Amino acid sequence: MPVPDEDPTLRRQLRAAVDGRRPVDARERDSIERFLALYDGLARPCDEHADPVHVTASAIVVSDDRSRVLLHKHKRLGMWLQPGGHIDADEAPWVAAEREAREETGLAAALVSADLIHVDVHPGPRGHTHLDLRYLVRSPLVPPTPPEGESQDVQWFAWHRAVAMAEPGLEGVLRAVQPGTPKIREVRHTDAGDCAHVYLRSRAFALPTVPVAHEIREVRRWMADEVVGRTDMWVAEIDGTVVGLMVLDHDRDGRGWIEHLYLDPAWMGRGLGDRFVGLAKERLPGGIEVWCFQVNEAALRFYMRLGFIEVERTDGAANEERAPDVRLAWRP
Repeated sequence: MPVPDEDPTLRRQLRAAVDGRRPVDARERDSIERFLALYDGLARPCDEHADPVHVTASAIVVSDDRSRVLLHKHKRLGMWLQPGGHIDADEAPWVAAEREAREETGLAAALVSADLIHVDVHPGPRGHTHLDLRYLVRSPLVPPTPPEGESQDVQWFAWHRAVAMAEPGLEGVLRAVQPGTPKIREVRHTDAGDCAHVYLRSRAFALPTVPVAHEIREVRRWMADEVVGRTDMWVAEIDGTVVGLMVLDHDRDGRGWIEHLYLDPAWMGRGLGDRFVGLAKERLPGGIEVWCFQVNEAALRFYMRLGFIEVERTDGAANEERAPDVRLAWRP
């Protein structure tokens, strides 16, 4: 049943849901921090008239078979976004998300669950700030029929197309919700741009205190000209979306290095890293070494769980970022 937005139980429930989120990328991590800081100061957080800062609700609409995701072109912004909007006085956010999906698309959309799947804080019109809560909604895969007054540009997209065209506040949740199991394959020249993007998304999430030593355009050029096609490189790809990459360097006697191993943040903790390292052990059966930044405690735990041991620590003077690092080694 709908719950009034002033209900203290709902207020606590929403805060706990946001606080308990495992962010899918750096954008959501920052949004969660901002949401909690702003939300606690609001008397009526779901009331758009009570404060310029307020909670809104959005729907990530997927087809019943999960093969497609739906977006509409926002009339004012001209961007392809998810359905969503303000919360009525007698609604919980997940109810509002379902209602907005139905109203904006004309589809018989139905809420999958009241579980929160994404948080994004962004500017709204008239100087407002939207604390957007997002929920999964499903619909039959039929043509949308948006009513008059709503955007008429409403379409179903294959996942890789939706991910590629999504703005930064939407991309992470689309990557996280995309169904299926990634396939690990050798890199192709056409993957260079996607690999650079995953590299940058991964660095921003896992290493927020270690700046990338080069401009974004230089990273893209480096990936295209010096890495892809010139190294033993592998990618994880799902329905046309690159979600991880690994670069190996071969020494001798079957030994070598993991030069780079980066996963999109939405795929961290889902077993993909284990699969990449398993492939590295097959290709480098004589032993593997890898450098990690000391602040990347999650990566250090990951490698040690897979049998790597610490060999040395340095002050980082030898790396481009000048950040303290750790050399790890695996021996068969």
